[in-house]
Amino acid sequence: MPECKTRSCWRERNPERQLCPNCETRLTDNLKWLATHLPSLENGKLNRINKNRDMNGNGGSGYSATPPLRETIYDLLYERDEHGLDGVQPTLQAFATCLGIQWMHVTPLSDLAKRILDTKTGHTHYLLSTATPVYAEQIRILVKECSRILNQGHAVNLGTCPNTDCNTPLTADETAATVKCRGCKNTWNINYLRSIMNQKILESDYTGTMRQIIDLLAQSTGQIVNANTFKSWVHRNQLKPAGGIHGHPTYRIADVYRLLLGLQQAGQTTDSVWQLLSKQKAENDN
Repeated sequence: MPECKTRSCWRERNPERQLCPNCETRLTDNLKWLATHLPSLENGKLNRINKNRDMNGNGGSGYSATPPLRETIYDLLYERDEHGLDGVQPTLQAFATCLGIQWMHVTPLSDLAKRILDTKTGHTHYLLSTATPVYAEQIRILVKECSRILNQGHAVNLGTCPNTDCNTPLTADETAATVKCRGCKNTWNINYLRSIMNQKILESDYTGTMRQIIDLLAQSTGQIVNANTFKSWVHRNQLKPAGGIHGHPTYRIADVYRLLLGLQQAGQTTDSVWQLLSKQKAENDN
């Protein structure tokens, strides 16, 4: 019996099919997941992180998504990542084209997933196309990343309890204004907890590679630094290596976080030289 044609599987398959039964089930489940959850990621998540602000324009909960987080979601859905992997939209559009399914650029992503699942007479069945193994692998990776991003931010890490006799790890929903410690039962203002966490990171001497720092900031603060944004900082000499070996530089997490906070406070990147000059002049005047 021939092997499954997906790159990471060596199970046997029916000679008339492209995938083994296990991979066929996984592809079907992944397409169903996309059809069900893409609206939450495409509309709900993006709307929530852009609108989670109080009437004064400040983050109502002490947490607001940074521009890198918005970039990460946009790239995941519509562009390609730093490794060249297409996002959800180009992947589903290309797969649909291989199956003979017509679509328009404005077709919602969840509808594209449903159309692929509902391939009927006149189209190649989504499990039988010679292109299926390639897209099955891409869709598996995309679903894993979409799921991580969709869940990111529901529970925000707020460091440890400020009570020195407690030190219980604190987490809260991103829309919360306060959090009650499970250990000492004290209630803490989330803005206050974030200010403590920010200061600890800014005073840290920790260094790591780009990926290590991106992962650590995501785990510790709930904020995601887009890899392209990180590389842009390095390219513009805004972020300088702190060490490492050739081809594997390391950076100070404090430097990265300082740039991240600058984006968060500005609400957008300041690419214009005139904006930079105006900002510098205002600082000098003060």
